[in-house]
Amino acid sequence: MCERVITQLESLNRAHSFDLSSQDIAADPELYERYRNIIPVVAVDGKVRLAGAALSNPRTLESKLRRALST
Repeated sequence: MCERVITQLESLNRAHSFDLSSQDIAADPELYERYRNIIPVVAVDGKVRLAGAALSNPRTLESKLRRALST
């Protein structure tokens, strides 16, 4: 699921140009403890906008990401 979200964000980034970074939570014990049960997590300006099950439906993924990025 994480790869699908990253791919969709990269596509949106080509069209709308925003700063995009990804992080492997397994490399950071604090992040792992905080997010391990709700990955993937999409944060905008440091605030979690979407996580876990909200990103699982590929048919609605793009529209949910667009909304998250516009808030």
